[in-house]
Amino acid sequence: MHDVLKRKPRKAHRKLWLAAALTALLLITGAWLYLEHQPEEPLPENIITRETLYQHDPAQVQSIAATIEGEDDWAVAAQDGLLVLQGEDGYTLSEDISADLMDAAATITVDEVLADNWHDYADHLSDFGLETPALIADITYTDGTAIRLRVGDVGHTGTWRYMLIDGDDRLYAFSNSMVDALFVSREALWDITQPVLHKARFDRITLRLGDGSIHAQWTLEGDITNTDSTERWWLTEPFIYPADSEAMTGLLGNAATLRLGAYVGPATPENLALYGLDTPRMTIELHMAAGTIGDINADGAFTPVDYPESTVTFTIGGERSDLADYVLYEDCVYVSSHYTMGVFLDVNARSTLNRYPVLTALGNLARLVIDEDGTTTVYAITRTEQVAENNELVYDEEGNLLYDYTLTRNGEAFDYAVFEAAYSQLVMVTVSGALPADEEIAAAPHTVYTFTDIDGTVHTVALADFDGMHDAVIVDGHAVFYLIKGGFKLNLE
Repeated sequence: MHDVLKRKPRKAHRKLWLAAALTALLLITGAWLYLEHQPEEPLPENIITRETLYQHDPAQVQSIAATIEGEDDWAVAAQDGLLVLQGEDGYTLSEDISADLMDAAATITVDEVLADNWHDYADHLSDFGLETPALIADITYTDGTAIRLRVGDVGHTGTWRYMLIDGDDRLYAFSNSMVDALFVSREALWDITQPVLHKARFDRITLRLGDGSIHAQWTLEGDITNTDSTERWWLTEPFIYPADSEAMTGLLGNAATLRLGAYVGPATPENLALYGLDTPRMTIELHMAAGTIGDINADGAFTPVDYPESTVTFTIGGERSDLADYVLYEDCVYVSSHYTMGVFLDVNARSTLNRYPVLTALGNLARLVIDEDGTTTVYAITRTEQVAENNELVYDEEGNLLYDYTLTRNGEAFDYAVFEAAYSQLVMVTVSGALPADEEIAAAPHTVYTFTDIDGTVHTVALADFDGMHDAVIVDGHAVFYLIKGGFKLNLE
């Protein structure tokens, strides 16, 4: 008996055929869509060739005019080898800025011809940034040649921009390095001379409000050549009080780094009103004493330079943005960084005050008088130069003369080491808090410490009752802080 042949099922084959047909349809549709949306002649992916379209000597550049998106237009014309800004009373650009512009305009070299006829891509000009160009530059030369460049967006490699030239049908790739010089803003055409500011020469800083009243003032009580000059700064307005050396180091450093940014215009009444300088937010006055500062000359050698006494004044007007302010310096308006100039708008004078009542270091102390509860105690220090066996003076590793110290208390010998340990603790005492700004201490001091330096400078620290737990701390006659009772004491035990 023969087996009956059975028909094999064909359902699986039908599924495979349908899947293959669907895949083919999708591929054909995708290819059609891709080809349909491609430009007639795709732009090249790689820029590999260069071509010089215009070749002139920089001295042949007669004029340049620029319209930059988001910036003020500007135009310059050559005169005696430099460029003169038009419409600004004949302002002459510096040699460096003139040379940069003339070099950029003298030779127009493109990286690649992207298309022989840009009209083929007329519908794509916005894709290239050429519908509203980022830069339109008009350049004329002494031989009569005149060109207009229309520069668009940065290309895909980031090293060139799309460019058209009026009267030329081609679409170009124009090197960023060549066009960057022409992308300069009108403000940046001014060669700004920064004011001379020396941290080591500051001896007074004054901050004034818009009405001219003094907001805060710090004054150096001493000479700028003092080795401890940062310890000698005082707040002198709105009241007198010794300043903290670390706070002053920061304040002086901020003052020394103030810089002008871009030039805006002359200080005309119209500009002062326009930029908020007729009602300024603050004026910064930096006074510098005459002094000698080391400088590097043209040959790279370190040379001492004598500077006369001077005052530099910055007036802060309105905000240009969150990052920049309008500033008046001498007879011009500038833009300056808010992170440098604006620091002084937020200065709190009380935050710069010294919170350590003792202002005299032990190394400078000659005499300490303590008046407490009707009793007066006088400590006097005598310094004797150390002399070696060969009768020569003894110095430490840093070249400082060494001394032997003796101490008397009320005229009798006292252990200097004990006093030194107690005094070292006293100079570390800090106040507990600040008195209310309008607080007046009516009580007479119950304790007064009088410190006399070896140079004759005298400081006093007086303690008077403030409340049941605290004493007002009165430094050189000025009460600003309070301290817990018993917290300020020369403890010799």
